[in-house]
Amino acid sequence: MNKKALSNSIWMMSEKIISIFGLIFVTSYVAKYVGPSIYGEIMYATTIFQIAQVASQLGSDVVIFKRISKNHISGIKLINATLPIRVIIYLIIAVPTLLMMDLNNFGRGFYFSIACFIAGFFSSLDIFSTYFNALLKAKINTYVNVVSISIALLVRWLISFFKLDPVLLSFPIVLSSFLPFIFRCYIYRHNFNIRSSLSSHKKKYTIYLLKVGSTFVVATIAVSIYLRLSFISINYFYGKEMLGVFSVANNLGTAWIFICTSFINSYMPAIFKETNDTEVITKVVKLKYIIVFISLLIISFVAIIGHWFIDVFYGKHFIDAYIPMLIICFATMISSLSTITSRYIARYSGYLYLSKKSFALLFISAILNFCLVKYNGVNGAAIAIVITEIISLTISNYFFNKGMVLKLHKSIFMMPFLILFKTKGK
Repeated sequence: MNKKALSNSIWMMSEKIISIFGLIFVTSYVAKYVGPSIYGEIMYATTIFQIAQVASQLGSDVVIFKRISKNHISGIKLINATLPIRVIIYLIIAVPTLLMMDLNNFGRGFYFSIACFIAGFFSSLDIFSTYFNALLKAKINTYVNVVSISIALLVRWLISFFKLDPVLLSFPIVLSSFLPFIFRCYIYRHNFNIRSSLSSHKKKYTIYLLKVGSTFVVATIAVSIYLRLSFISINYFYGKEMLGVFSVANNLGTAWIFICTSFINSYMPAIFKETNDTEVITKVVKLKYIIVFISLLIISFVAIIGHWFIDVFYGKHFIDAYIPMLIICFATMISSLSTITSRYIARYSGYLYLSKKSFALLFISAILNFCLVKYNGVNGAAIAIVITEIISLTISNYFFNKGMVLKLHKSIFMMPFLILFKTKGK
């Protein structure tokens, strides 16, 4: 891994520090102030419009990343020309979603839904973060996100500190997406003022995005939905208050995933460049051992201080989040291992297989959530996530390319014994 890529990874990691700080000291303060019910309303609205946001981008993060890597100018033209189609698709999906939500009583949920609708709109347009990452300029994204998140967190904290109307929390919801979009858009336009002015160019790039992006977006939407089915199920069976408790468990249980992701992103380029299949398996196995070791250390730490942490920072109303938080921590570890396996499959051009797998997991997750959430509440939702991730990591991958993932997993269990025998042989 070259120095520039390593530096880019470090900047990507440092960007998450402010988010963790906000999760610990600000989000917890807000949740403690508003209580599980209002916090659940906010998280439910956020969950629904995130799905619309993912759909509107048409997999453009992958498409634009690849295009910029190969042809910088063409990538910029693709971004500029396809902006209208992203706006149209978001509105087509998000507006009916907004109308279908329970807004008739014009309560707090109405304002939070409107705020999440607007925030999702700006997020769907903000493809510039992918652009800067493709150029290995994650430093720009870090600066922008730190400033934007800090402002939004400060506004949240002030609303909670002065015990203002919780409805005002709608403003920082919008700011968290609006500010990074405005800042990145300004930097992008100021430095790269390249336009695809001809209507034929716009049509060409739009057709290209619709054609190429559709292969990614279907799988992405399926993943986006099955990852949020637990939220939807809890809201359906138990309401916003229980959803608020589960949201805290999920936020804390997944907060550290960026550590695993950073290791994966730093190590995978060497795996993709490797031409020897045996060496590829060896490197993938070693990476999985690293992820398991790091994850178990973090999970042990969370198990020790988690109950105290929730009680002090979130309050007694959220104490039921402790058990599902621990369960979700294991799901986070398994999800990271699954990410490695998915990229291993992608190395052998298994994109279509991964798309089919995503749809299968969507149906499996729906069945698990219906059964487990209905009878076991937030703990059932967490268990459903773990089971889905286990299936995603194991059985659902074993049908690819004559069981090559099964052979990989056998190597994981065999490697310690091989190392032991080599040591004894010496």
